[in-house]
Amino acid sequence: MTRWPIARYLFVNHTTFLMACLAGLYVLGAIAIGVAATLTTVRISVVDIGGQVLHWLALGYGFSAASLLSTMIVHGRTRREFLVQHPVFQVVTAGLLAALVTGVYAAEAAVYRAAGWRWKLQEQHVFESGDHLMIFVAYWSMLALSLMIGAYVGSAFFRGDGAIAVSLLAAPVLVLAGGAVNGFFTLPFARLELDSAAAVAGLSVPLFAVAWALLWVTVRDVPLRARVPA
Repeated sequence: MTRWPIARYLFVNHTTFLMACLAGLYVLGAIAIGVAATLTTVRISVVDIGGQVLHWLALGYGFSAASLLSTMIVHGRTRREFLVQHPVFQVVTAGLLAALVTGVYAAEAAVYRAAGWRWKLQEQHVFESGDHLMIFVAYWSMLALSLMIGAYVGSAFFRGDGAIAVSLLAAPVLVLAGGAVNGFFTLPFARLELDSAAAVAGLSVPLFAVAWALLWVTVRDVPLRARVPA
């Protein structure tokens, strides 16, 4: 039971927590829609708008990886273990969250159709209503990249020295490149307007690899400065 201890800890504690939080937010969103429907006709997708917020929340959550790294090192785990197992947690968790989001998109669309409401999505997305595979891949791409970029920046701030400046230059480039691929936080002149899930996935992988490589360079010999309670 000693194999992949960091990943097991993250799956049991962090993945379940994130899934529960996201599900809870959607329940609150459903309640808000129900209240709004008694006052006016609903014309927007609450899930779709929430996706932009989720993008920034994932970046912020990824930033907290530096604290996790410090804790794991204090408790006998190595930097290499962290660098191998934490990305696995990110990819798997992003996939599970993306599956939940896709299911909620489908449920929301069904409710809107039954109520006769117009289901309008934001124009910059690479997916359209009913294209569940593309919705899943786009969210998986966005979440995985955001978690990794956030982890890289958080680790750079934990390390200090010139790593902070490098991360503040590299992170915006990665965020914009990711947005060009998956449709989240895009600039009009930088949109690739991809039309297939394979293309989104295929371009997301090298971006994730670049962010992971930057994380590796930052963490592989990072000194431990923080004291963490046992």
